[in-house]
Amino acid sequence: MTTLFIDTTYDVSLGLLDNDRKWIDLRKFKGQKSSVVLQSETFKLLNDYSIAPKTLKNLVHLSGPGFYTGLRLSEGFCDVFKFFGIPQKSFYSFDIPKFCGIKEGVWITKAYRGEYFFHAWKEGAHHNEMVSAKVFESKMSELNNIFIHSRESMDEMSLGLIPQFISTSDLLKQTPEPIFLGVLSLGETRESFYFRPPEDEFKANP
Repeated sequence: MTTLFIDTTYDVSLGLLDNDRKWIDLRKFKGQKSSVVLQSETFKLLNDYSIAPKTLKNLVHLSGPGFYTGLRLSEGFCDVFKFFGIPQKSFYSFDIPKFCGIKEGVWITKAYRGEYFFHAWKEGAHHNEMVSAKVFESKMSELNNIFIHSRESMDEMSLGLIPQFISTSDLLKQTPEPIFLGVLSLGETRESFYFRPPEDEFKANP
């Protein structure tokens, strides 16, 4: 029996894991709207391995941080699988280093509107912050052990100011076993984590 993985926090990633939490297949769709590829490519992935949705062991999806539209789309799509009685778990992108045993660091991704999202953790404590592009450079001088979602989720300016970083998308691809062991042991599904509330996300730029 297999686990289906869905990520619409930036680009769309879809995957299947075996009982040992190793990838059977992992596919990424860059630069395409989630609404265009999510449903069709998920069922194509399942069909390619002759897997009926009702036979899945688990469904795991990323609950953010991300944009309202992309996360709402995956939430609604995952609800479809509830009709099959498939157990569901979710987690946040910044959980990935912690599942890999990394005790301290900061996770960064672009949140658009001239802002970046920062999640810092150390010794069980954590802090979230939205940082403007104007103070991004000065913020970098204070940090080490930096993680990002992926190169595609940043921009040339920010990447040029980060001397060294690890992509959590790469960690997920390369070391799925400890990550999904941690995810599947979670007692509760994570609530969706939006960069901004809907009333701010859809507000016109000044």
